[in-house]
Amino acid sequence: MRTLELTTNNHISKNIKQQKEINASQLIKQKPVYSKFFLPFVLILTAIIFANMLGNDFASWDDSVNILDNPIIKHFDFHSFKEIFTNFHGTDFPLTIFSYSLEYKFFGLNPFYYHLTNYLIHLFNVLLVYILIRRISGKNWVAFIAALFFGIHPMHVESVAWVSERKDLLYSLFFLLSLNSYCKFLLSKTNVPHFYWSILWFLLSMLSKPAAACLPLVLVLFDYYIEKKITIKSLLQKTPFVLIVIFFFVITVFVQKTFESIPDLTQSFNFIDKVFLFSYSAIYYIIKAFAPFNLCAIHFYPIKEGSLLPFEYYFSFFVLILIVFTAIKVKLLKNEIIFGLLFYFITIIMVLQIIPVGQQAIVAERYSYIPYIGIFFILGHLFYYIIENKKFTSKIKISFSFIIIALATGFSYLTFERNKVWENGIILFTDEINKYPEQGYSWFGRGYSKYEKGDNEGAYSDLSKAIKIYPNDAEFYFNRGNVCNNLSKFENAISDYTSAIKLKPIYPEAFNNRGASYGNLNRLNESLSDYNKAVILNPKYAEAYFGRAITKAGLNDQNGACNDWLSAQQLGYEDATSMLEKYCK
Repeated sequence: MRTLELTTNNHISKNIKQQKEINASQLIKQKPVYSKFFLPFVLILTAIIFANMLGNDFASWDDSVNILDNPIIKHFDFHSFKEIFTNFHGTDFPLTIFSYSLEYKFFGLNPFYYHLTNYLIHLFNVLLVYILIRRISGKNWVAFIAALFFGIHPMHVESVAWVSERKDLLYSLFFLLSLNSYCKFLLSKTNVPHFYWSILWFLLSMLSKPAAACLPLVLVLFDYYIEKKITIKSLLQKTPFVLIVIFFFVITVFVQKTFESIPDLTQSFNFIDKVFLFSYSAIYYIIKAFAPFNLCAIHFYPIKEGSLLPFEYYFSFFVLILIVFTAIKVKLLKNEIIFGLLFYFITIIMVLQIIPVGQQAIVAERYSYIPYIGIFFILGHLFYYIIENKKFTSKIKISFSFIIIALATGFSYLTFERNKVWENGIILFTDEINKYPEQGYSWFGRGYSKYEKGDNEGAYSDLSKAIKIYPNDAEFYFNRGNVCNNLSKFENAISDYTSAIKLKPIYPEAFNNRGASYGNLNRLNESLSDYNKAVILNPKYAEAYFGRAITKAGLNDQNGACNDWLSAQQLGYEDATSMLEKYCK
């Protein structure tokens, strides 16, 4: 009887334990009754976390060039549309500039509406990520985890809170629409219109940012993951996408080189160095996916000690090899891990310093926006595997759930706080100075922001510090010259513009502004000479024609002045109209 009673008790105890595990699994297991709340929860949480950025100002950094001082967006007419869609401007592409133009038409330069647009696009992208992952995985939990972390991640603040990163959000919007359309095409087998929609969305994505060029490879990856095979026919289907890439590649290389966005690293880094720069960049984003600390606007290239890079650059190479080796050898969730990692590497490969992008940064937080979908896809599958697998105890399932909750909570807090750093350029670059005080560009960024806010004394101090740290940047001298002009220190301004021109001989803006400084000192012949050089270097430089007209008028060349005011007017310089009416009737 005692043995029977003990056996019975053990059996009851085992049943109770199994029942607890079943109950724990059911708490997490996706059910239609509550999985329908997954998407609303993610969207609402993301909306709350990013809401405090709506009160931010423009960040100065690129916002001035792209929006505040951009004449193209201020004329919502056929001529401007033609200019936008036939001439690419700097690192912003047509649809991005067009979106600014549309906002300026209705809201002027009120930063709230520009931030609101970014905010809404990000929320729509979160929706598209959820739909995409749900479509290819068939699992609500996987889609929930992927969309949740995509929506609230601190590394995505730069893309959302910085107005000038509209291009990231726009290209991602159309990139995700293209992927969703293509998946519909693959899964339906016969619904050909979705294929053509995918091409159209891709074209719009490329018109927003050339980073979308990786899409054809991503489509091949989707072929393999969904169809479990890659055929000649499926590869040939990518021909329209490849042709679009080739067309935009030519334009992008031209634009990047024209606007000096591709720095010459050959003097600082040799081929071996670049291999380690590549591995460091690849590992950096993976680490920051789970430990997004010490974020800042610019992460500068490393300073070599003699001929050596810092230790972490060499270590990252072996970490990268280890990740690739593990992905190949692992059996658990093998297809999902390989798919997620390949998605990550394909979508981030263009910014891993194979071809240098950006003037200062080895890595940039905004580059993680689309690639992190691959990382969070893996995380979602890992979570689903643990909670659905009966071999894991309830303690393990609940513990892993708490890890996910802790990550989501921590990320939400960090994102909310990071939004505050992007309130304006002064706060942003003060944060940069705190993290990189030895970098001249940190001081330059804050100095420029102060200059835009009218704090000329503060701007002069910061720009002088930037020049002291790095005396070989023409833009540092040029902007300090502008500050000196505002302070009526015209001789100092001329000296700074001259230094800028020595460092960068093809600098029409420096010639133009030095011409204005000479004019303020009544040195009209020197002023005229500089304006002439500015116009020669940039025949469409309206401000230079206007300034030269004033100088010619001072030299009693009335006909020459009127001709230049007319040229300035024809180029869209509004103040020229009043001068023509006053002096040239």
